[in-house]
Amino acid sequence: MKYIDFDGVILDTEDRLFENWRKKPNHHELGEKSKIKYIQNVSWRLVINESMIINDSIYILKHCDYRNTAILTKVHSLHNEALEKVKFLREQGIKQSIIIVPYGLKKTEVVEAEGNILIDDAIMNLDDWEASKGKGIFFNKDGLDIDSWGRKNNKPYQKVLSLDNIDRL
Repeated sequence: MKYIDFDGVILDTEDRLFENWRKKPNHHELGEKSKIKYIQNVSWRLVINESMIINDSIYILKHCDYRNTAILTKVHSLHNEALEKVKFLREQGIKQSIIIVPYGLKKTEVVEAEGNILIDDAIMNLDDWEASKGKGIFFNKDGLDIDSWGRKNNKPYQKVLSLDNIDRL
């Protein structure tokens, strides 16, 4: 099975998500708890509608085998973020299973990594995936070796810029 992350791989949600957060004069001083509360309460419908699709990912997903690919996405709220991600993907005609990973859990605690592939833009997720005997593939839409958290791809994980040719992985 090939698992595909949502944020930063399918849709570029990060910039839009944190646009208002960055406007808070003291946002650097606020702790993790405040940031999570912000993420839980932001209008995910607005974030998703105003985010760019990354490198034709929706078109590619619609044309790849939905029986051996699935969307694996971390969420901070079921009633807001998860709901809007699922609605968006289904409205786009995506047939793949959508697996929700609740905040506080790792992707490897929700699905079996061993023998499976994870395409993700976060090195920490790939490290955990490979520690669980899966194969991690680093996604970076710009071809850089830095993930969305500022971590360097030191392994280095195989890198892809697009979900194109996903059926060949």
